[in-house]
Amino acid sequence: MPQPSKGPRLGGSPDHQKLMLANLATSLFTHGRIHTTRAKADRLRPYAERLITKAKKGDLHNRRLIQEQIRDKDVVHRLLAEIGPFFADRPGGYTRIVKTLPRRGDNAPMAVIELVNERTASAEASQATRVAAPPTSPSGPGAEVGDTATGAAATAATIAAAESGDETSAPEVPEAEAAAAEDSATQDTASEDTTSSSADADDDVPEGMADNAAASSGLETSDSDADSDKDSDKS
Repeated sequence: MPQPSKGPRLGGSPDHQKLMLANLATSLFTHGRIHTTRAKADRLRPYAERLITKAKKGDLHNRRLIQEQIRDKDVVHRLLAEIGPFFADRPGGYTRIVKTLPRRGDNAPMAVIELVNERTASAEASQATRVAAPPTSPSGPGAEVGDTATGAAATAATIAAAESGDETSAPEVPEAEAAAAEDSATQDTASEDTTSSSADADDDVPEGMADNAAASSGLETSDSDADSDKDSDKS
């Protein structure tokens, strides 16, 4: 036996209430928001969200269940093709009720019920991740020649490319450092020339200085050797 709803019904009979909710849901799915009494908005909210949940599934059975309550084919198509996929990442809470000023005349409490147009934070994060992720392609024994490698193959290719780039490309030297290196090379060459000239000057020793050095060291020249030979013959 069906459980009767709590509180007074909308209209005079249960059938009238069903028709009122169906018409309110049709207007809500058509325009996105409607301005009605707060009692009707509170009754319409679970009714419309159950229809959106059926539209998210989108199979033939749920389509027929929706068509039993929503008689407008254009609204059914919009519900299945646009509204359902839009809320695919949202687990619930498809509508929002905003209280407004009371109605003039009978002072009935009024409210605006509308579909939530904002995406959830998790849905936006997942979409940003999908956009930022590079396109994947198959890798392994079954991959084609033109496919981009992924996983370990891509990592190995990146490392090999980095090593080959380090070997082939020489580091660029700034102009100031190059000029300083040339100046230091010039100074080294000048000092080497000075050292070699001083060594040559030391090698070119005068004969008198050489004889004095030999005499001081106990050595004699060829003339002194000849005199000593003559003295030995006389004796």
